[in-house]
Amino acid sequence: MRVTSRQLAALIVAAFIQAAASAQSAPAAPPKKPASTKPVAGQATKPAPTGKAQSNAVQPAADAPKPQLTAKDYLEQGKQLSRAQKLRPALAKFNEALKLEPESDEALGLAANANFKLGNLPAAREQFLRRAELPNQKDSVKAYCYYNAGLADWREAQELIAKNGEMGKERVVFKLSEKESTSAAEDIKNGLGRVDRVLQLMPSYADAHNLKNLLHAVAAQAAADEAAAEAERRASVESLRQALKLYHPVAGREAAEFGSPTVRVAEFATTPKEQEALVDPMMKLLEGGQPVTRAAAVFPAIRPPKNSTDSSDPSATGVTAQGGAYSLGGGRGALSAAYVAGKVKVEVLVSTAGNVVFAHVVGGRADLNGAALAAARKWKFTPAKFEGQPVQVNGVITFALKPPAAKPPAPPEGKKN
Repeated sequence: MRVTSRQLAALIVAAFIQAAASAQSAPAAPPKKPASTKPVAGQATKPAPTGKAQSNAVQPAADAPKPQLTAKDYLEQGKQLSRAQKLRPALAKFNEALKLEPESDEALGLAANANFKLGNLPAAREQFLRRAELPNQKDSVKAYCYYNAGLADWREAQELIAKNGEMGKERVVFKLSEKESTSAAEDIKNGLGRVDRVLQLMPSYADAHNLKNLLHAVAAQAAADEAAAEAERRASVESLRQALKLYHPVAGREAAEFGSPTVRVAEFATTPKEQEALVDPMMKLLEGGQPVTRAAAVFPAIRPPKNSTDSSDPSATGVTAQGGAYSLGGGRGALSAAYVAGKVKVEVLVSTAGNVVFAHVVGGRADLNGAALAAARKWKFTPAKFEGQPVQVNGVITFALKPPAAKPPAPPEGKKN
């Protein structure tokens, strides 16, 4: 059959339409899988672009445990804090190190010294003694530890005795309760025992001889009778002489440690008249050592509350000499109610140049202690000598703080007195 050109053209058009319809009704082809990102050996890979710079460092998992600090880490942190004079946080680090290594010589030494500086005497003593008894401990370290444990004993005894001193007509009288007397006697006995252990290890330890002097000096102050007191004073003087023989002062530096040769007296008179009447057997042994500049403690200003008494206002309450709380009230009456007199006893250490290089409250009232400490640091003394040799002097200043006389309230207008 012969096909004309017109018929052929019609057949081509029909075939084209049928093919197009078949393509539209066929299912879509599945997407191709991406090429593997696994690197081929020897071939560098490029990170996929994200629009942000990516770190090449491997990031730890969010729940990964933190690395545990070692005792050495805690000690290093504590030493850095100690150098910055942050003793309490430093002590916390040293204690953490001791939890991990209870017999660490370095940790015990650092913790004991920090406790001593902070006034935590029982804890300091316990750690010094633990360090001394470590296996294979050096004799020099043992001597140092026993000395500091004995120094803690002395400080506890002398603070207990000093706060109970009362100035009489001619001399200071120490009135301790039976419990206080027993406690002080035990501290003195323990201290002398530790000093003896030091001197067995290092007979030429000058600081230990001076500590023995101080222990006997406070024992004399707490003695029950004059005969016992005189025996203790003789022992004190003999130990002081030994300390002076062995002590080597550092040129150009004021000694400010209790290990340097020191004479312990009862109290320093607060007025020249009182000084003339005061009889102190230890003071009689000195040439000089008398106050030449006395500063009075200024009673602190207390701001009364503007309205009625508010217990949340720190200026609205205070502490009495007996330790009880009192209210300041409000208005004009608050000003007079706030001013309650009180006494503060400050222990001082006077250098060989006559300057107060240490001041510490041994008895007082929280709101008055700061004023008493500030005054004590301003006192000046004549340089003291014992048998021709410079010595420090240790004693107590008792400050009686009284409020200034209050001005009478102005009379109401229209009335005259």
